[in-house]
Amino acid sequence: MLRMLYQGAAMVTALFLLIACGASQKNHQQRIILQGIDTAEELSLKIPNPVIKKGDLLTILIYSDNKEATEQFNQAQSGGSTSATMANGSQISAMGRGYFVDNNGEILIHKIGQIKSAGLTCQGLADELQKQLSLYLLNPYVIVRFANARITVLGEVTRPGVIDMPGVKVSVFDAIGFAGDFTNFSRRDNILVVREIDGKRVSKRLDLRSPDVYSSDFFYLASNDLVYVEPTRRKPTGNEQVLLRNVTIGSSIVSVLVLIISIIRR
Repeated sequence: MLRMLYQGAAMVTALFLLIACGASQKNHQQRIILQGIDTAEELSLKIPNPVIKKGDLLTILIYSDNKEATEQFNQAQSGGSTSATMANGSQISAMGRGYFVDNNGEILIHKIGQIKSAGLTCQGLADELQKQLSLYLLNPYVIVRFANARITVLGEVTRPGVIDMPGVKVSVFDAIGFAGDFTNFSRRDNILVVREIDGKRVSKRLDLRSPDVYSSDFFYLASNDLVYVEPTRRKPTGNEQVLLRNVTIGSSIVSVLVLIISIIRR
């Protein structure tokens, strides 16, 4: 009887190891991203050139050959609990220093007045401001940047949450890296990216295991994008975790009983 129990336990253990090795190899293959990139030809990239939208917060720095005259156009470092207009015409948002793009898609610049910004790129707005500032400044030079660009990463990543974008070229790989990388239960082949385009929500699924992801319009992220990483089917639910725990406890009890019987029969 005892020999049969040993033989049965050995067979179950061997079968478990075979299944586990096969599953482990398959799971390892699924975790590898950019499979086949070593043999792929040149990959085309679609470099983003985001446009300014209503509700954006812009950082605008103005330079010219006359420092004293330029100072009246640059914002003082300030902030507040609500949006407000400063004495020089610049707008301060609750988010801190910056020019807020209002519901009309405009910003307010000292002496110049309302400037249509929505629909322009940062460089396009800078060119327009330089043209208008040339009436007041000598050789003006303008830099425009997004001040509130951020993305949200949720799902099976180490640190889900909202991430400030450090620049315009932030890829989906960058976002995953900022969020602390994938967890052990992350799907790499079905990353969901949700984006707002012209007031509508548009979504795209990305397969990070394929080099073709580089050619997607959603490879580089835009401000306010949502990135969601789905869990694999291997991730146990709450009930499954309880079941696995009970099975483990039961197996341990059986092993102890077999050991006790073996000692008694000696």
